[in-house]
Amino acid sequence: MILRLLPACLKKAKSYMDNQEKKNSLIKEWLHKGERDLDTARLTLDNRPEYTDIICYHCQQAVEKYLKAYLVYLDTPFEKKHDLDYLIDLIVENDKDIEQFYDFVETLSGYAVEIRYPDDS
Repeated sequence: MILRLLPACLKKAKSYMDNQEKKNSLIKEWLHKGERDLDTARLTLDNRPEYTDIICYHCQQAVEKYLKAYLVYLDTPFEKKHDLDYLIDLIVENDKDIEQFYDFVETLSGYAVEIRYPDDS
């Protein structure tokens, strides 16, 4: 009896491991992209500190990608948005400790889109 169940158990285990590998790979991709944004911010800060808009933009982008990596880790689906508050809202459902970052992301959120366009006034 147990021997008849073994192939099905092995198949489920392999499927689970394959899904975990895909998930881990996606997390690593998000983290890698976030690191590149953070590296760009550091390089710009070191070489052109007056480019504050670009530095802040890449910091915002890094945080966005790190939050998306964490959402993948939590198995929480998310829409393709550039809204840090939205991402924090999703994470808070599983991790209340993240609420402490609302003020921080509010500061950074302005750099997602607005900073890339000249002032109309």
